Amino acid sequence: MARKTLSERKAEKLAELNRIKAELAELESKAAERIGKLAIAAGLGDLDIDEATLRKEFEALASKFRGPKNVPAPTVQAAPAPSANSAN
Repeated sequence: MARKTLSERKAEKLAELNRIKAELAELESKAAERIGKLAIAAGLGDLDIDEATLRKEFEALASKFRGPKNVPAPTVQAAPAPSANSAN
Protein backbone atom coordinates (compact mmCIF):
# COMPACT_ATOMS: atom_id res chain seq x y z
CA MET A 1 0.00 0.00 0.00
CA ALA A 2 1.36 3.42 -0.94
CA ARG A 3 2.09 5.93 1.74
CA LYS A 4 -0.37 8.82 1.99
CA THR A 5 0.76 12.19 0.78
CA LEU A 6 1.23 15.12 3.10
CA SER A 7 -1.91 16.71 1.68
CA GLU A 8 -3.94 13.58 2.41
CA ARG A 9 -2.62 13.32 5.96
CA LYS A 10 -3.28 17.02 6.56
CA ALA A 11 -6.82 16.66 5.22
CA GLU A 12 -7.47 13.73 7.57
CA LYS A 13 -6.15 15.64 10.58
CA LEU A 14 -8.16 18.74 9.67
CA ALA A 15 -11.29 16.61 9.34
CA GLU A 16 -10.58 15.07 12.75
CA LEU A 17 -10.00 18.53 14.24
CA ASN A 18 -13.29 19.79 12.80
CA ARG A 19 -15.12 16.74 14.17
CA ILE A 20 -13.67 17.35 17.63
CA LYS A 21 -14.53 21.06 17.47
CA ALA A 22 -18.11 20.13 16.59
CA GLU A 23 -18.23 17.72 19.56
CA LEU A 24 -16.98 20.46 21.88
CA ALA A 25 -19.55 22.91 20.53
CA GLU A 26 -22.29 20.34 21.11
CA LEU A 27 -21.11 19.74 24.70
CA GLU A 28 -21.09 23.48 25.39
CA SER A 29 -24.53 23.87 23.83
CA LYS A 30 -25.97 21.08 25.98
CA ALA A 31 -24.39 22.56 29.12
CA ALA A 32 -25.73 26.03 28.25
CA GLU A 33 -29.20 24.64 27.68
CA ARG A 34 -29.10 22.76 30.99
CA ILE A 35 -27.90 25.79 32.94
CA GLY A 36 -30.37 28.04 31.15
CA LYS A 37 -33.28 25.80 32.02
CA LEU A 38 -32.20 25.73 35.66
CA ALA A 39 -31.82 29.53 35.70
CA ILE A 40 -35.31 29.98 34.24
CA ALA A 41 -36.77 27.49 36.73
CA ALA A 42 -35.10 29.40 39.57
CA GLY A 43 -36.70 32.64 38.38
CA LEU A 44 -33.59 34.35 37.01
CA GLY A 45 -35.36 35.04 33.73
CA ASP A 46 -37.79 37.40 35.47
CA LEU A 47 -35.10 39.51 37.14
CA ASP A 48 -33.73 42.72 35.64
CA ILE A 49 -30.00 41.97 36.04
CA ASP A 50 -27.31 43.17 33.66
CA GLU A 51 -24.97 40.60 32.06
CA ALA A 52 -21.88 41.68 34.04
CA THR A 53 -23.62 41.33 37.40
CA LEU A 54 -25.17 38.01 36.45
CA ARG A 55 -21.82 36.66 35.27
CA LYS A 56 -20.16 37.81 38.50
CA GLU A 57 -22.79 35.96 40.52
CA PHE A 58 -22.42 32.82 38.41
CA GLU A 59 -18.63 32.97 38.96
CA ALA A 60 -19.17 33.33 42.71
CA LEU A 61 -21.48 30.31 42.65
CA ALA A 62 -18.95 28.28 40.67
CA SER A 63 -16.12 29.20 43.04
CA LYS A 64 -18.24 28.03 45.97
CA PHE A 65 -18.21 24.52 44.53
CA ARG A 66 -14.62 24.53 43.23
CA GLY A 67 -13.11 24.69 46.70
CA PRO A 68 -10.35 26.84 48.19
CA LYS A 69 -8.97 29.66 46.05
CA ASN A 70 -5.38 28.53 46.52
CA VAL A 71 -6.04 25.23 44.74
CA PRO A 72 -5.26 25.69 41.04
CA ALA A 73 -7.63 24.34 38.42
CA PRO A 74 -6.51 20.97 37.04
CA THR A 75 -4.47 21.13 33.86
CA VAL A 76 -3.57 18.53 31.27
CA GLN A 77 0.15 17.88 31.05
CA ALA A 78 2.01 16.10 28.31
CA ALA A 79 3.77 12.87 29.16
CA PRO A 80 7.50 13.36 29.77
CA ALA A 81 9.75 12.55 26.85
CA PRO A 82 11.58 9.24 27.22
CA SER A 83 15.21 9.60 28.17
CA ALA A 84 17.99 8.20 26.02
CA ASN A 85 18.87 5.69 28.76
CA SER A 86 15.39 4.15 28.87
CA ALA A 87 15.70 2.67 25.36
CA ASN A 88 17.52 -0.43 26.65
